Amino acid sequence: MKLKTCSVLLLSFLVLSAQLLAFDGQRKGFILGGGIGGGSIHYEEPGWAGFNKGAFVTNFKIGYAPSNSLEIYYINSVDWFSYYSESLIMGTTGVGVTKYLNPKGNGFFVFGAVGISFFQNTTYSNGHTGFGFIGGAGYDIAKHWSIQGDVMYTDVESGAAKSWAFRATLNFLAF
Repeated sequence: MKLKTCSVLLLSFLVLSAQLLAFDGQRKGFILGGGIGGGSIHYEEPGWAGFNKGAFVTNFKIGYAPSNSLEIYYINSVDWFSYYSESLIMGTTGVGVTKYLNPKGNGFFVFGAVGISFFQNTTYSNGHTGFGFIGGAGYDIAKHWSIQGDVMYTDVESGAAKSWAFRATLNFLAF
C-alpha cells in the first residue's frame, strides 16, 4: 500500500513540476487564465419585451500562444444573474484568438471568440444552446494582469432567444 501511494505521489510530482516549466515568463507557449467582473445583459424572445439585468461575469481560457503577440485558446465565458428569484446562466464556450499590439510588455490587445452559446436555469438541468460570439479589447496593466471590456452575443434555439451582454473583467494569465 505504501509503495502504491509513494508511486502515485512521485508520478504526480513529476507531471506537475514538468508543467511548471511551461510558465517561463514568455507569453509564447502554454497559457492558462481566467477573470471575474460585471456586466449588463439585454435578453429578448420573439413576442416578449425581454429584460435588462446586471450580471456577475466569469471567464476561463486555456491554450497556446505561437508567438508573444498571438494566442489561440479554448474559452468559456459565463454571465451569472437572477430573474424573479431564479438563478440563470448565459454564456459562450468555443475557440478564441487574442492579438497583442505590444508583445514585449504592457499594452493594448484585441480578441474574439466564436462557439456554442447556452442559456440555462441553474435549478433545472435542461438548457438551450445555439451560436455565440465574443469580441472586445483590453489593456495589460501589469505582467500577467489585464483589464478588458467585451460584448457577448448569444442566439439560442435558432432565434428563440437572443441576448447582448456588455462586460468588464479583471483577468489573470499564467504564461
